[in-house]
Amino acid sequence: MNANGYTSAAIGGVLWLALGACKPDIGKPPSLVEEPRLLALRQTPAEVTPGASASFDALVADPTGTVAAPTAWTLCKTPRPPTESNSVSQACVAQPDDDVAMAGPVALAMPADACSLFGPDPPPVTPPIRPRDPDATGGFYVPVRATTQATDGTNLVAFAFERIQCNLANAPGDVARLYNMMYMTNRAPVIADVVLDPEGAAPVSLIPVAATGAVAPGAKVTLRLSWGPEAAETYIRYDPTTRTLVSPREALRISWFATDGELAHDRTGRTGEEGELFTDDVWTAPADAAPGTAVHFWVVLRDERGGVDFAAFDLAVGS
Repeated sequence: MNANGYTSAAIGGVLWLALGACKPDIGKPPSLVEEPRLLALRQTPAEVTPGASASFDALVADPTGTVAAPTAWTLCKTPRPPTESNSVSQACVAQPDDDVAMAGPVALAMPADACSLFGPDPPPVTPPIRPRDPDATGGFYVPVRATTQATDGTNLVAFAFERIQCNLANAPGDVARLYNMMYMTNRAPVIADVVLDPEGAAPVSLIPVAATGAVAPGAKVTLRLSWGPEAAETYIRYDPTTRTLVSPREALRISWFATDGELAHDRTGRTGEEGELFTDDVWTAPADAAPGTAVHFWVVLRDERGGVDFAAFDLAVGS
């Protein structure tokens, strides 16, 4: 990734930037953590009405484990102009931090006019620009920037997107009224557990008890992440093609990270049509690891409407 470039996640609405020296990563999987990284941002609740507050926290990692890095949080209040194609306006990327960096969660109030800044209402700018289109789930989002400094001095920057509840635009009046009656705000999915070797004789639960599983060097083991039945919600969305309301079920995506070894998949998940409450990944322990070597893992669970949860665990590699 270019030192001043940025990319966005397909599900979960998180945008990452790295500001500092250009570090090509040819051939390295995204799941391998070999340097300080801002892996995810979490907002609670996952969706609010304009003017309401949400709490934000960051998952920062490096080869030594999870880092309690002070983070500065900045609300974006500038809608993206039509001349820009990025997920947020360049003004939001460049604006000064709202506050000093602090460790731990921070509460931020969303703009009262968020539905005109980033939603279906006409933006309050001159010259006028067209309102934003919703994403595939019918949602609109306020960008929130997180800035933290890694242990090696690299500035890590990421954007979270807080979903906001706005009125349904360009829909028949009766459909809009029914939408307002039926719509339920998004709730973030919650990681229930990660189990080592779930089909084995003695599966080891790694979350939430923070146990450390033991794996032989070079061994292939299965890791199973699970969630509750309420994690993938059925929600109401307006279909502009049929001009009716539809009720899809959320897809879930999991990003896996580790400081050593090899994960079979950087991402796993379930579509909205799949009813299983878990997903598996396979990890191969490093063959040359010294006895007692600790490998740090992180998992990030996202639903397609912007809800996020994350967790960390360790595995010990040795003979």
